[in-house]
Amino acid sequence: MRYFMSIIPPADLKPEDISQGLMDAMSPWMEKRLADGKLISTGGLKSADEGRRLVGQTGEPVITDGPYAEAKEVIGGYAVFEAADLDGATELAREFMQMHIENGIPGLVLELREIAGGANF
Repeated sequence: MRYFMSIIPPADLKPEDISQGLMDAMSPWMEKRLADGKLISTGGLKSADEGRRLVGQTGEPVITDGPYAEAKEVIGGYAVFEAADLDGATELAREFMQMHIENGIPGLVLELREIAGGANF
């Protein structure tokens, strides 16, 4: 089964707060998880300031450029895992979070959900 993990950084985290230690820890972890087929895809997202939001409440899409003042949490990245069940996906997310805690980013929030349907190859 595939699982989508939203990575929600602390609101006050800046790019310069990402330590080289975290980058050094992430690289072998990602290589290992890609090789064993448990990590399907991952990536960081640019700032909400550089994004757009589309809302379809009026019969036509309304497009708004970021930032979005009403947003309390902003997704900073994602990962897609392959795991036998939610417990297996949770273990992958726990490893990911532990790397962040050990490298100075304790306020990370991860949301993990099974992907249901869609083009999921």
